[in-house]
Amino acid sequence: MKKKLVLGLGSNLGNRYSYLMQALWELEFEIETTATCAHFYETPPWGDTNQAKYINTVIAFDTQKSIDECFAILQAVEQRMGRQRERKWGPRNIDIDILFYDDLIVKTNTLEVPHPEIINRSFVLVPLCDLMPNFEHPKTKGTMHSFLNSLEDDTTLFI
Repeated sequence: MKKKLVLGLGSNLGNRYSYLMQALWELEFEIETTATCAHFYETPPWGDTNQAKYINTVIAFDTQKSIDECFAILQAVEQRMGRQRERKWGPRNIDIDILFYDDLIVKTNTLEVPHPEIINRSFVLVPLCDLMPNFEHPKTKGTMHSFLNSLEDDTTLFI
């Protein structure tokens, strides 16, 4: 049975748009299906604010791959693209996070789904609302649109 895999993508180093497109193409190849892609948004950095602006988007797949397979794929794509993990919330050429995997709730040492910060980040909620504004968060049961309405929207449409 197919599951809905929803990923957040971001980049703030180098040719940000090119990195996001490369990640999209590689993920589609590895997951073996076409993604639905939200608009791209330019956003200020979150957490560590002394760095360049990001471009962020959200993509969604219908897949038969397990969440563990999907997580391994996105980590491999980040590694192939040269992702450096130097400091928390630091700059990066590519960042890929699992936001949702259907309504599954997972918490391990290496993975937490739904992503724990979704409801606090307009750079995630704005593109999520492009694709699935009425999707209910599996833990809180609020919709993506309702969470976005409670935040300041600091995103700017990029593409």
